Amino acid sequence: MASSLAAQLSQIAANSTNQLNLKAQRISHSQSLIFDRKVAGSQDFDTIYDICNEGFQELCELDPRFAQFERTIFSEQSKVQERTEMNAAQNKELDAVLETFLALVGGKLLLSPAVKAVEWLVRRFRIHEYNTEFTILTFLPYHTTPLFLNLLSILPEDLTPTFKILNPYKKSSVNPPRHPLVHSATTNKPFFAALNRYTIQVSKEQAGHHALLTFWAGIVTESVAGMLDSARSGRRNIEKENHDDIIMRVLPVLNDGLAMKDVAELVIGCYMVCVAIAQKASLHDKVLDSLMEAVAESWTEETVNSGLVCLAVLAQKKPDTTLPKRVFKAILRLENPLQQLSETSKQHRASQLLLGLVAGCVQDLSKQKDTARLDFLSLMFESELLGEAELGSGMAIVLRASSNSHKDGAMSLDAQTHLADLVQHFSRSESLRPIFQKTVAESSFDIVAIEQNLQTVIESAPAPKALEDIEMEDAEKEEEQDNFAPALKSLTGSSFKGSYLSTQSIPVYDNLVRAFALGIGAQEKLDAFANLPALDKGNAAKSPQYLSFFVRVFSGSYPIGTRVAALNMVSSFLTTASIDMDLQALLPFVLVTLADPSERVRREAAGILTIIGSLHKNKKGDAPGGVWARDTIYGQDKQPKNIQWTPGRDLQKVFERALLPGLEEYVIDPDHIGRVLEATLRGSSVSDSESSELKKAVRLSFFTCLCSHAVHVPLYAPKLGLLKLLNRVEKAGGTTRTKELGSLLKSWREMDGQQAKDVCEKERVPVSEMESQIVLTVTPKERDAITVLLSNVSPYSGSLSPSFVGAIFGRMKDVWAKVPEDRQALAAENLFEISLEQSDSPLVDGCKDVLRSVELPGAVLSQFLQKIPSTVTDMEGLGPAPKRRRTSQSNMVAMTVKDEAALSELMEKMTFILELVDSSSPETHPELADGLFQTLAALHHFKSQVQSGMSYLLSLALGSLLAIVNRSKTIGKPQFDTSVIRADLVVDCVRTTDSPQVQNAALLLVAGLSVIAPELVLHSVMPIFTFMGSSVLKKDDDYSVSVIDQTIDQVVPALIQSLRNQKRDVVSGTSELLLSFTAAFEHIPSHRRLRLFHALITKLGTQDFLFAVLSMLANRYSMDKDVLILMTGLVSDANAPVELATYSKYLGLVSDSLKAKPGISQVLLGIGSDDGREPQKVAVDLLRALAYLFRHSSLKSKMAKAFAIVEGDEPQQIRALFSQILEQTLAIGDNMQDMKSVGQASGEVLSALFGTLSLVDFLDTIEVLLQRPNDELRRKVLRLLEGRLRQNPERDSPSQTRMLDFLSVLVKIVESSPDILLKHAAVACIDRIADKYGKKDPSKVIPAARVVASEVCIGQEDDRIRIMGVLCLASMAEVLGQAMIPALPDTLSRSLALLGLSLEDGKENTRLHDAVYSLFSALFVHLPYMISASHLDKVLVLSYKSAMNDEFEEESRQEALRLMAKKVDASATFGAVDRNWQHAVQAGPEATKETLEVVSMAIEKHPKSSTAKNLPVITNILFKAFDLRREQLALGSDATFDLSDVDEIEETINEVTIKMIYKLNDSTFRPIFTKLLEWATTGVSKKDTQGSLARHTTFYKFLQVFFGTLQSIVTGYASYIIENVVSVLSKASPSNPNTKSLWLATMRLLKNAFEHDQDEFWQSPSHLTKIATPLISQLAHATHPTTATLVINEAIPAITELAVAADSTDNHKELNTVLMRYLRPSAGPTGKAAGGENPHTRLAALKTEQSLTEQLGEEWLALLPEMLPYISELMEDEDENVEKEVRKWVKQIEDVLGEKLDDMLT
Repeated sequence: MASSLAAQLSQIAANSTNQLNLKAQRISHSQSLIFDRKVAGSQDFDTIYDICNEGFQELCELDPRFAQFERTIFSEQSKVQERTEMNAAQNKELDAVLETFLALVGGKLLLSPAVKAVEWLVRRFRIHEYNTEFTILTFLPYHTTPLFLNLLSILPEDLTPTFKILNPYKKSSVNPPRHPLVHSATTNKPFFAALNRYTIQVSKEQAGHHALLTFWAGIVTESVAGMLDSARSGRRNIEKENHDDIIMRVLPVLNDGLAMKDVAELVIGCYMVCVAIAQKASLHDKVLDSLMEAVAESWTEETVNSGLVCLAVLAQKKPDTTLPKRVFKAILRLENPLQQLSETSKQHRASQLLLGLVAGCVQDLSKQKDTARLDFLSLMFESELLGEAELGSGMAIVLRASSNSHKDGAMSLDAQTHLADLVQHFSRSESLRPIFQKTVAESSFDIVAIEQNLQTVIESAPAPKALEDIEMEDAEKEEEQDNFAPALKSLTGSSFKGSYLSTQSIPVYDNLVRAFALGIGAQEKLDAFANLPALDKGNAAKSPQYLSFFVRVFSGSYPIGTRVAALNMVSSFLTTASIDMDLQALLPFVLVTLADPSERVRREAAGILTIIGSLHKNKKGDAPGGVWARDTIYGQDKQPKNIQWTPGRDLQKVFERALLPGLEEYVIDPDHIGRVLEATLRGSSVSDSESSELKKAVRLSFFTCLCSHAVHVPLYAPKLGLLKLLNRVEKAGGTTRTKELGSLLKSWREMDGQQAKDVCEKERVPVSEMESQIVLTVTPKERDAITVLLSNVSPYSGSLSPSFVGAIFGRMKDVWAKVPEDRQALAAENLFEISLEQSDSPLVDGCKDVLRSVELPGAVLSQFLQKIPSTVTDMEGLGPAPKRRRTSQSNMVAMTVKDEAALSELMEKMTFILELVDSSSPETHPELADGLFQTLAALHHFKSQVQSGMSYLLSLALGSLLAIVNRSKTIGKPQFDTSVIRADLVVDCVRTTDSPQVQNAALLLVAGLSVIAPELVLHSVMPIFTFMGSSVLKKDDDYSVSVIDQTIDQVVPALIQSLRNQKRDVVSGTSELLLSFTAAFEHIPSHRRLRLFHALITKLGTQDFLFAVLSMLANRYSMDKDVLILMTGLVSDANAPVELATYSKYLGLVSDSLKAKPGISQVLLGIGSDDGREPQKVAVDLLRALAYLFRHSSLKSKMAKAFAIVEGDEPQQIRALFSQILEQTLAIGDNMQDMKSVGQASGEVLSALFGTLSLVDFLDTIEVLLQRPNDELRRKVLRLLEGRLRQNPERDSPSQTRMLDFLSVLVKIVESSPDILLKHAAVACIDRIADKYGKKDPSKVIPAARVVASEVCIGQEDDRIRIMGVLCLASMAEVLGQAMIPALPDTLSRSLALLGLSLEDGKENTRLHDAVYSLFSALFVHLPYMISASHLDKVLVLSYKSAMNDEFEEESRQEALRLMAKKVDASATFGAVDRNWQHAVQAGPEATKETLEVVSMAIEKHPKSSTAKNLPVITNILFKAFDLRREQLALGSDATFDLSDVDEIEETINEVTIKMIYKLNDSTFRPIFTKLLEWATTGVSKKDTQGSLARHTTFYKFLQVFFGTLQSIVTGYASYIIENVVSVLSKASPSNPNTKSLWLATMRLLKNAFEHDQDEFWQSPSHLTKIATPLISQLAHATHPTTATLVINEAIPAITELAVAADSTDNHKELNTVLMRYLRPSAGPTGKAAGGENPHTRLAALKTEQSLTEQLGEEWLALLPEMLPYISELMEDEDENVEKEVRKWVKQIEDVLGEKLDDMLT
């Protein structure tokens, strides 16, 4: 009952909202995204609202959609809203608003206003607790940011399983990486569903943002792929089921996502998921089709490319090439499907998709209403979309569809023609033919059926394989539907009077052609067709119907078979009919057909040409019947009189001499007829055959005849063919084709774009090709060809076709070069005037394009340039009045709208002219230089008028000038009059513009002009460098760098030469240039600085200018690291003499700057000027920079190489320059002693300067300097030497010898100098030399050691010299070893005295203290045998004193004592410790512990024999140590050790004793053990109970470690102590503070002894009986909670281990008998006490039973029958705890036995 109530209360507490608990409310509202918990806890809601509302208002400015929340969650009322006081409906409504806001703010969470706004939702509405899922998902895209970490910290501890992945990261306060989130989405279905649900919901609310959608797409795609991978199985059906389950979970998400077309990134993410599904799972064809349809229906202009890639992936997974109709239509509806498919195929293999499109194009051919699909099909094969394999498959699809087309009904003639053309393209194309032949050869297509269906001939199809001895079975022929008869029948009642060539649209014609095509292949059908009334075959010689019909068919765009049949019909008629008329009306159409690509067509046409030629030949003049169809050929309303007919005799000559000789070539080569006509009409012969040339009149007649037909024929297919033939002839018989065909150009111009498109599409003639041939009629032989062409588009009409306009201008470009230059100039002017018209018409654009594309003569360009200055002058009237300009502060006056329009027009005109000049290779027109400089002047003037930069115009003008100048540079002399050069204008361009392009062009122009005309440029050049420093040098692009390089290369040498010619100082003359570059240093890109300055210095001259650049850099930038690195790089390229000379000049500049009247430093460094720095600071900066250069440059290696070369005077130069630099440096130091900073800086230079010398040279120099009387200098020099030695000094033999010899100089200083600091520096050098070189020749170091150990060094009163000397002696001891013995007496005596001094009260000196111990550490290591016992005693006594003082670091002392224990003879060490033990105890715990550590270390590091040898003294020390507890207790309040100190020290003693035991054998140790036992038990008088107790405690603590460490090895030693242990157990008690430690030690030693018994020692009844009862009786001490806890923790483990060791049922029974006494309060009816009266005792006994049951299991439960009565009693015990524990024991027993005890207990 109680448990149930407690559970209910805990549940209520967990769900409580703490409405009355103000502290809990404060804690919950102090959880914040922004503020620390303490700060947040101190804020009230007014404060929070003000902060958060500020962020919300900023959000509203960013996005007005947030304004709706101003009335709800961000209203003033929201400050008092408390969720806990709202009902469920109100909370639900609030949740909806909060989620809408979170969805909207999700994309802006990285902005501070958004975080502030969300903070209000956290603090006021606790969204992290009430809307946890939505909040986490809103923040999850930013999971790597600190913001997400802040959210994690405030989330509830009990996150739902959906977000269990976040728990470890929440606990460890670490951002979750991406991989665990992907894993969670893969394996955690709720998380996957929540993420999808959230993303779809946010997207529906139009709140999707890039961070969320890309995060979602990536996570979901990877997780879906992971799910599909993990669902794989060896059994296909199981894998399929798993995959289907996953897909069914994902498809609804895709369905929702793809439906939201306007959310582009979501749709693309869905595409990614589709791709993952397709690649990882085997999908049904229907599923693939559904996905493809969904993708195709979802894309927009923004997502179509990704959608196509997705379709390509899905299509690759389909088993066939069919595409769903919706997908096919969606692709065809794209704006530019081929280009988009091309992009798709670059990203992913798209072969199946493309083949699917091919199949879709030829599907249901008979039902296709137009040719749009077939047009697309043709374009697919013409493009390079399909690879070779795909091309073959695509061709096979087309051939299969063509082969089967008759089965579904007749296809339209247009479709037939399209397919026929496509198949012919396959067979004729060089690239496609091999693939087509291979496809046909490898497939079983019915080629005959294909040719029949398409009415074409597959010319390159391989011949069918021969069949040998194969029995042919009768194939059942499919009954094909006969469409001819109905078609013929429908035409029997139709008639037509006139020519079928008279117009495009003749209704009966289309029906006739369709019927004719159906009848091809059966002669009887063709005969029936020929007799139709509409053809009027009977009057064919007189009426045009019959022949004109077939002419129109064979000259039109029809299948080859259809056209061949038409030619056959004409040929047959002409052969069989008797005709006495002139058939020249047929000739133009036959000539066009002779140029047809099909050989069959050409062959039949050649036959007709032969027949017509023979007819003319037979007539030998004009035909008696006249010209056939003379008045009706193109209709009676077409003014046939305009057709020019060739006289019969002339036509006969044309046939004989020109047309008929080439019949065979016409058949072979489709281009031959064009060549024949071209040669004939030009009056030349095609070949060297016998045919002679025609007379001019004949040629004129024939040419005009053909031209008139081309002009007047209403059909555009033959018209195009005729134009292609005629456009090969520019001139014939005194007339030009422009003149004869001009009306054609005019008539086409009058036709609007749509009309032209319609007429061409009717005959399947490409509009572009037609327009191209029409404009080709204008020949360049026409003098005014450009004007003629221009007249056709100007004035411009909106009805003009843009493509026609484009063709006109294209023809202009083609003929431009062939037009005379005077006509070019006139045409250019006309084009230019039109180009400037303010119109966006194609006319203006076309004129501009022509002018930009053609090569304009120089005169034209000059004429254009002259327009700019004059136009600018005219424009000045538009600017403000001069007076107003002068008085206006900004020189700007508002323009009127009219002014602005004029200004815009002017700017456009100038831009166009300069662009024309720029694109016309101005370098080839040097005469333009004058005009360009005038233009530059006009632009500058105009720029000041209108306050516009005009950067583009300036860059164009400068670029053109630069091209002209560069050409002159290449040639070597100016190509133009240099007097026109205006350098001032170019410099102004550099100074007054912000455009990098203008600046670079102007700089390059200045550089070029300085080469070809330096005298005109150099006087203006200096402002350029000032400008470069502030602008151009900052640029980091390669072009700007090239500009700078060229400017330096070309201008600087000329400038220097000019200064020298004027005999001026070049350095001061170029100071402005140098200043510009140094000032620009910080702006120059870091990786370009060195190269730029190096180029500058090289051009200026390193010898003269390097020092100036270095000094200016150092002055301006002080010790800037980047500058110093640059300076180091600059000097590294100079050789040693030049570098040293530079440094000498540099130091001279420093000296000059410090003079009262500075010289050149005033120019270079600004010393003495108004804005100059203080000379002292300048000098310091320069000196410190110089020191850096000495230290980091390569001067040292350069000098070493130079000295290695014996020949030449370079070494001598170097020595002279080095001496000069040294003298200059010392002079600066001497002269500026009153300026401390300068003196220090010169010292740095001196140090660095010496660093450039080899060690030998360095010492030679130092030795000379040490002879100077200046102690400051001497100290400085010695410090330099010490610093040099601290680094990596030379190790070569000469250097070592010279260094050791130098010791005598240093010793002399120590002995004789009264200057302590100088002595200190000398000893430091001795220390370094001894350490680095002493081992080479110790004999040279010994005198130094004696001096250091003497009175003159460590015997001095100054601590600095003492410390340095002691440290030096330590180094010498390490180096010299036994060679130091002569100096040892003084060393030991004085060092011990110094140690004592350092320890004096009130005079402690830690540095001296540590130095002495360092010395003794070295002596203990290298000379341990020389340390006497008295010295050891002093060391120990002083060490104890040191240990007492907390001011001293213990590390050095302890290190010395450890080395003493390791290195000094063991007997000496043990003896010293034994003698001084009492001193250690008196000194306190720290000294005592260190002494024991010395003993421990000595035992450990010395061999066993040493321990055995020194056993008496070691034992003596240990016995003294063991007695420490007793001694300290005896002292009472005078004791110096706390009890904890004693315990700690005893632990150390025990460790030392164990170490000693390890080095002894049993026979050696056993006497010591018995002696120790006697010492503990009988060593003190019986009256001294305190002392006895203390020794027992110490001894038993040792035994605890003894048995625990040595384990089974020493189990037998327990026999010595059993009696004493029993005695102790009877006396000691855990409740007595005096005996508690002893009792604890006893329990623990017994446990250790029992635990490690491997010799059955405790199984022996004699041993067990003695210990069992006393040990178990310890349970009786459990009388209250404290003692019970001790007994349970200490006694029970010991009893348990004893039972384990006893290991027999009898022994267990004996133990249990004693133990059960403590389980009941009385022995039964007698009422005698049993031992368990106290419930704590019974509890302890029960715990013992539990422990024994757990440890021994069934072995112990063998005694269960004896225990059952006790258990029954205990289960009714009056103590609740006892009752609880006995039930635990019962449960434990039941678990072991595997059965219930209920029956046994009843």
